[in-house]
Amino acid sequence: MISKKAGAGRWIIIAILLIAVAATAYAVLSRKSGPRLEHTIVEPIERGNFEREISGTGIIEAKQERNLNFKTAGNVLNLFVAEGDDVTANQLLAQLDTSSLERDISSNQANLVSAKAELARTRAQENIDKLDSNSSLKNAQIQEANALEAFQQAERSQSVSQQLFDAGAASQNELDAANDALARAQRQLEQAKSSVETALARKTSFNQLKAAQTKSAEARIEQLETTIANAQARLEEAKLYAPFAGTITAIDFEQGDSVSQANKINLVNIDSLNIAVKFDENRALELRKGQTATITPDANSSQKLAAIVKKVSPVAIRQGNTAQIESDLEFTEAITANSVRPGYTVTAKVLVNHLEDVFLIPLEAITEKDDTSFIYKVVEDSENIGQGKVEKVEIEVLDRNATIAAAKASNLKTDDFIALINLDNLEDGDLVDFEPPKGDS
Repeated sequence: MISKKAGAGRWIIIAILLIAVAATAYAVLSRKSGPRLEHTIVEPIERGNFEREISGTGIIEAKQERNLNFKTAGNVLNLFVAEGDDVTANQLLAQLDTSSLERDISSNQANLVSAKAELARTRAQENIDKLDSNSSLKNAQIQEANALEAFQQAERSQSVSQQLFDAGAASQNELDAANDALARAQRQLEQAKSSVETALARKTSFNQLKAAQTKSAEARIEQLETTIANAQARLEEAKLYAPFAGTITAIDFEQGDSVSQANKINLVNIDSLNIAVKFDENRALELRKGQTATITPDANSSQKLAAIVKKVSPVAIRQGNTAQIESDLEFTEAITANSVRPGYTVTAKVLVNHLEDVFLIPLEAITEKDDTSFIYKVVEDSENIGQGKVEKVEIEVLDRNATIAAAKASNLKTDDFIALINLDNLEDGDLVDFEPPKGDS
């Protein structure tokens, strides 16, 4: 019979063995299962060409359509066309009565001839008077020079007389005579200087007067020439020409009518089409002349027509709290007859950026922090399919559209796996599990 003490020891041994087995099993299972893995979805990175477009809505218009009007009011002398007529470029369409204007031109031309003759006489007299004033000034300057020389001689004589008088070699009368001669010479010099100043002032006054007379005559001529030029321009404005070949679609006046700038002849070239498109102000900043575009008519959404941006308006058009930029586009390929018509509404997509041979990265794969963009590359474990290690890779985002970004990176290559979800839970060096993309071996 086993003692109670022996039985208790046996149970202790069994308990110790069970604890050891449990610890061993836990250790084995821990080694097999490894650390907890974050789950993500991966996608192989691609390299190729990147494009970004902006879209707007517009309307097909005749590229050449014009409401033609006279630039001046008057009575219609001749109307050379009717509605429905086909006309050529520079063809005369209508003409105003200009008989009164022609009489004014003839009168002003005669006045211009007289004004030019008067200017010639003024300039001739100016030359004569200028010679006279120059001669008077020159004579006064000669007299001043002679007076100065006489004064200097009188000064020397007075100085000698003073010295002789002081030495007792000359009488008081001789000294007085020398002083009187010096005083006379000084007065004559002052008079000569005054004469020079008077002659110079007369010349200056004369020059100013003649300059004013000449300027007035020249201004009169300029005024007449301007009046004649303006009148001759109005003669041309009284003629209405076709700026391009097309069809007359409307005329709102008749021969003999009194017309103003409000009266028009409508001319349309239906053989050449243009696309007027409006873009939202936030999208239009990158619009440039010469950019390529794709036009889709609303009447046929399967139709794609190539076009090019020809003009971008420098001024926005406000509509309520928004603004739009107008742009003119032109088809770059021949348009099939009746495939599009003036008045059709369209959607235009303009290519604003094209980058070749760049990494194409889904926007959801990019994390941005502290002005730095990066992605998480997943390096697959060669022994465990569907598991891998995360590497944080900094990238330079060149541009982005609605779904992908164009990027550069020095340590990426085509078909590298990149993580798409749970990015906030990833850190550099983390282990992840994922389902390999279909077709990946």
